[in-house]
Amino acid sequence: MKLALHWRIFIGLILGALLGYVFSLNNLDGSDPNPAIGYLKLDHITWMGDLFLRLLKMIVIPVIICSLVVGVGHLPIKSLGKIGLLTLVTFKGQMLFAALVGLFFVNLIKPGSYVDLHAILDKGAGVEDVHFITEQEHSISEILLSMIPSNIFNSLSDGALIQVIVFAIFLAVALVSVKNGDRILAYFKIALDAILVMTHWIMELAPFGVFALITKTVAIGGINAITKYSMFMFTAIAALICMLFIIGSIIVHFFTDYSPMEFFGKMREVMLTAFSTSSSAATIPVTLETMEKEFGVPNRVASFVIPLGATMNMNGAAIYESIVTLFVAQAWLPEPLPLDQQFLVVAMVLLATFGTPGIPHGSLVTIAVVFQAVGLPLEAIGVILSIDRVLDMTRTMVNVSFDSISCLILNKYSGIEDEEIDTDAILQGDDH
Repeated sequence: MKLALHWRIFIGLILGALLGYVFSLNNLDGSDPNPAIGYLKLDHITWMGDLFLRLLKMIVIPVIICSLVVGVGHLPIKSLGKIGLLTLVTFKGQMLFAALVGLFFVNLIKPGSYVDLHAILDKGAGVEDVHFITEQEHSISEILLSMIPSNIFNSLSDGALIQVIVFAIFLAVALVSVKNGDRILAYFKIALDAILVMTHWIMELAPFGVFALITKTVAIGGINAITKYSMFMFTAIAALICMLFIIGSIIVHFFTDYSPMEFFGKMREVMLTAFSTSSSAATIPVTLETMEKEFGVPNRVASFVIPLGATMNMNGAAIYESIVTLFVAQAWLPEPLPLDQQFLVVAMVLLATFGTPGIPHGSLVTIAVVFQAVGLPLEAIGVILSIDRVLDMTRTMVNVSFDSISCLILNKYSGIEDEEIDTDAILQGDDH
């Protein structure tokens, strides 16, 4: 009997962690990017992970465009504003709660009290160059303008997801408004079906990709770095697990038509893919298919919510950025941040995570904005880069899981019914 995909992925994850640990014994400080075990070097294995990620990223932009055009194009125009508002409220309400969960855990455990950040930054120990993250502050108007593509082809080639999403929504609304626009929508539906078939093929390689990605993560993490910042890692992982399995279960139980056991059982492949790739964007095709096939969410709802969630619904990132900011504040400032400053951190996190890149280490880009608002040194971000990959995997799994929870909530309360799109009839010119 062929093992189910999620079991094969899980086996790949375990084997990768074991092999990565063996590699890490020859790379205790994490300074060697390509450690070896005899003649076997890490890059002899990591190419499989790079190939898997490239294949997933290859279909991300087509999935976003086709799913949003199909989803928005087949929403009743009068319902578009309602579901859009409900989506935004759901996303930001969850993120606010997530940031407060992060605040609770970091104040409870106080991981910054276990680290002498002044000594680390003065010596430059374990600090990487982080000046590339941000060179200047941006106003609200600049942020809003950056969401509108000046050249959609540049946005496509650069992978600017928010700009692609904005264009896809405008295109869908325009197609609904023009004569014979339903024919173009039918072609987009056919393209989306073809891309989801490609997703099936790519996911067959997932066990090998996960094996290679986890091997690399453990091998270059550096046992010394993990030991030094163990309390910080414990705080972040405890908060993320609490948000996912306790808060998430409560939300699923009261606001969806599924039990927590059903939800997490059907989400196994999505969660493992998110954990191993550390990319919400790369997981979109898998999440979209799971929502439609496993949970029966109408395409028009899933195609609208899931791509938006990959850039706007960052519960894991909200928890992590709150914890990182207060961890650095505890380790850097002579006095703890007062409560009003901590709430400022929460407000900045909610603003900064609006459009966090759905890529590995995407949260590091927006942490810089929060640091600037509170007056913390940007160089401190470099301190956690050596262990960020492990935490990035966990928070991505939380991000993607809450995208799916949001999709189920919106499916239940938006009042949008599914409607089978008869592409053959539309393309033949039938008027129905």
